Amino acid sequence: MLTVFLRAASRDYLGKNCNLEHLADSIEENFVTQGYKTQSAHNNQGWVVQARKAGILRELVAADRSFTVVVTGEPNKFRVSFGIGKWIQNLSVAVLETVLFDFLLILFVEIPVSLWSYAIENEFWSFVEKEVEMQV
Repeated sequence: MLTVFLRAASRDYLGKNCNLEHLADSIEENFVTQGYKTQSAHNNQGWVVQARKAGILRELVAADRSFTVVVTGEPNKFRVSFGIGKWIQNLSVAVLETVLFDFLLILFVEIPVSLWSYAIENEFWSFVEKEVEMQV
């Protein structure tokens, strides 16, 4: 079984009537405007967006690490999960059922705090909250 996430946080949203495809696209675009390399994919279970900073040092030190976002559910009952995970080569052809299923069965692995930026996490959640509220 593919282990994708090393550390993650999730938030559930009820009664928001949110266009989840638009939300996933907005999340990806937000990463792009901040200079991240992104990739995304979706199927009938949800959307996966991955983002990582480019650069030689980053490539050497953490080549397989990325911020990974999973959006699952329905417009009025959905979950957004955000974490540091493994950059999946060719995400668009990966078996998304495995990616999404693994997220539900996540086992947290302790990693150095320096790899997990709480500032980035807070910025991410602020962005998602604004995007969801704009659709209400």
